[in-house]
Formats: sequence, C-alpha cells, structure tokens
Amino acid sequence: MLLTGFLHHLLTTGNVTLAARPAPFEPADLHAAETLLRDYYADDRRELPGVAPDFDAVAAAWAAAYLYHTVQLALVRELDENVVEAQLRDFAGQITPAAIYSVDLTLRYLPDLLRLAKGLAPGDALVACLRTTAGQWPFSFVGAEGGTAEAEARILAHPALRQEYIDRIIRTQDRARADQPHIAPLVHAALGHYATTLWPDFAAFTLPV
Repeated sequence: MLLTGFLHHLLTTGNVTLAARPAPFEPADLHAAETLLRDYYADDRRELPGVAPDFDAVAAAWAAAYLYHTVQLALVRELDENVVEAQLRDFAGQITPAAIYSVDLTLRYLPDLLRLAKGLAPGDALVACLRTTAGQWPFSFVGAEGGTAEAEARILAHPALRQEYIDRIIRTQDRARADQPHIAPLVHAALGHYATTLWPDFAAFTLPV
C-alpha cells in the first residue's frame, strides 16, 4: 500500500514514507487511496466558501500519484530526465471545476517541493516539469509560480473556487497575482474594511480600485 500509506501519513502527520524507486501501484492500493481521498474531500469541502465542486476520483488519483513521484524524484537526485518525463505525465482528463478542486487535495503541497527542487538544482528537468504543472493548475500554486490565463479563467468562473483563490492570494500576499487588473478588484472587495490588518501594503502596489 505505497500510495495509501504515503497519503495517510501526509494528511495526518505531515511526514511521508515512500519507495526508493518508482514502481507501479497495485490496484488494491489505488482503490484504498481513492477511498482515503474521497473521505479527505468530504472534510476539506467544509472549509471551502460556497458550494464545492464534486469529487473527481480520476483527477484526485492522478494528483496523488504525481505528488508521490515528485517527492521521490526530489529525494533521489540521480534519476534522470527520462524518468522525470515518464513519471510526471500531464493529466489526460478534462480540467473541470471538480478536477481542479480534487487535484488540489494533494497538489497544494507542491509549491514547497518546487522551492526545494529549485534550491537543489534550479535548472533540472524536475523544476521545469513542476513549473509547467504550476501553469496548468494555478489554484494549487498561489504564492509560488503563476498560471496561464486559460487556467486561471477556469477558477474564476466557479464561485467557490474563485473566492478560495482570492482568499489564498490574500493569505500568501501574492503580489504578482493581486496586481493583475482583473484580480485586484476581487482582492480589494474580499479585504473590505480589514485591508490594513490582513494586507497592510496592498494599496501601495496596486492601482486604485
């Protein structure tokens, strides 16, 4: 139960265990991991403002495996570019609100790994791959790498994802995102009368709204 054990420890203690080399996950492991992720989704959705998107089991499983292999590749530095490309494949399904939220259950841990990987070897294949992923899934990379306009538009089109996205921008004080003309008014509205407390210098680097 490599993937299930990894997820259990990650979500309960913040520590992880994993195999030293990439290997396929057993069907029973994938099934158990899906059950664990579904339960985690049921708890996590209570913290999302508004009505959360549905659970997408395929997207959640892809993201969990992606995170698992990213940790492996960050720790086992001798694995080459071919292994990175083989293990960290793009999501093959449709990117819907359900996929964005289900993927985020585990991809939200990737910004820390990206910072670690950049510190170890800023020009290697793992860093390049993670930056591409950040562009595709900006909901999970607030405070780190930016996303594409198309990917961000998908988030802003869903009320609950949009509000959580803006809340994350505020929590991380992500200036690059907050300074965008289409984002600044949303951040301003969310801050309301608490701007001086939640983000004291917000007005200093954004245009008047």
